[in-house]
Amino acid sequence: MATANRMIQKGSTGADVKLLQGLLNQKVPLPKLPQGKKLVEDGIFGSKTDAATRTFQQMKGLKVDGIVGPKTWGALGVTYTGPGATPAPPAGKPKFEEKTPKDGFDGAVNPPWQMVPMSGQKTVILKNAANLNVVSRNTGIATVEDVPKCFVHGGRELIIKGKTKGTTFIDVKDGAITVASLEIAVKTKKTIQASFHLVEDNAGHKTSRSASSVDGWVKTMNDIFLPQANIQVTKKRAISVKINKNLGAVVRFSKHLPGVPASEHEWDLVTAKGDASADFNVFFVWEYEQDINPNHDDTDAGTLGKNCIFEDHAGTNVGDTLAHELGHTLGVNDFYGAAEKPLLMYGITDQRGQKIPKAHANTMNP
Repeated sequence: MATANRMIQKGSTGADVKLLQGLLNQKVPLPKLPQGKKLVEDGIFGSKTDAATRTFQQMKGLKVDGIVGPKTWGALGVTYTGPGATPAPPAGKPKFEEKTPKDGFDGAVNPPWQMVPMSGQKTVILKNAANLNVVSRNTGIATVEDVPKCFVHGGRELIIKGKTKGTTFIDVKDGAITVASLEIAVKTKKTIQASFHLVEDNAGHKTSRSASSVDGWVKTMNDIFLPQANIQVTKKRAISVKINKNLGAVVRFSKHLPGVPASEHEWDLVTAKGDASADFNVFFVWEYEQDINPNHDDTDAGTLGKNCIFEDHAGTNVGDTLAHELGHTLGVNDFYGAAEKPLLMYGITDQRGQKIPKAHANTMNP
């Protein structure tokens, strides 16, 4: 938050007058500014700045005198530290917070963590640090700059720009003492080539899904992965494939189950139709199971290596579930704790969230 250490009025000059002019341009509607035009932010408190100040004071129910003192500065969102200032209550410990949900910030770790794409940027909130310095430990990896505005949340907003792949920290300094830090992971973009296959067999069993839906699912996957881990999914192909066998009412992965005939294991037949050059192959089937009881619907999808078999009854949030399955291909297992429900890798379909925390992002895109 900006600060001012003196009262100003018509005839004053300086940086605090320029600050005032910028804030009046933001907070006074254009038709109410002199001649319906923005003030020139030149640091000279002239008649137009005086008129705009009085208009603002009237808008806020303040004494209309054209003098910018403690109350007018406060109404403008500026911390006034000059004569007549009210002593500020003790501030809390400086704290980083996410600006946008699911944007690569993990506040559950210490220090908090933010993913920043190489050649891209992220914005974070910093609370309780109005007069403290903020610096990057390694500007070759990431730089930091303040957004020069006042915000409703009362804190600062910092723009962090990724320069080269690597890890560094943004430090909040009180003199020479570091009072808070934010870990920064600058990541290069990882591209996943995904191929989608609509499966049918020679006995009339076929998926009910359509290739026309794939682009929407890929968009959902990218809405999850790009901002949090800098992973981009691209559709390589979406085609129909036919298996020259009657796969029955349920497609099975069963070779790990004792006592189940080898002919029941159909995973290899289906995945043989995949795209060898793809990073992720999805096979849409009518029904899929991988446990001892194929007649009870316990499984929505199964992923092994870069192959995923995905049934028609796999819930309603198909894009989320495809992203979850890709998470397995990228090396992250299922989680089932109640506190882990907000995570993409929570194991129950349509109950999971989309959050990718630090540990998962670093596994998916090291």
